[in-house]
Amino acid sequence: MPRLTFLFSLLLSSLMAVTPVLAETPNLKPGLWSYTTTTTLDGPMKLTPKTANNKECLTQQQINKGIDMLDIPEQCAVLKADVFRDSSDFALSCNMQGIKTLFKGNAAFHGEHMNGEMDGEMNTPLGLMVMKMNFVSKRVGECPAS
Repeated sequence: MPRLTFLFSLLLSSLMAVTPVLAETPNLKPGLWSYTTTTTLDGPMKLTPKTANNKECLTQQQINKGIDMLDIPEQCAVLKADVFRDSSDFALSCNMQGIKTLFKGNAAFHGEHMNGEMDGEMNTPLGLMVMKMNFVSKRVGECPAS
């Protein structure tokens, strides 16, 4: 789940190259970012809320690559990517091993921190499962030297 969490957190901050609607760069500063994500799963199987923490370096060069910097599975399609200076709204549709999932989310950009949420509806053999993910991210410094 941490990779998925980071993927969608990073997706929110890097969709800027996907859509011609974008007139300016999101209000985010490159550097080392810390992500805290709380995920719940509801449906035929309920799981207790899980919180994950992760740190990742985000460079301007990565941000400039937009969606190409992400490892989005080929079974997923970006349906919506409206990115503005201070916010974004997005939607993805995935079909992985016969399980169709629709992800919708939004984020608010505040320079050195961002927050947002994402919901996912998965049609599983057990029935509809609903995932809710809330996250807060903050820049915690410069990226470590390689």
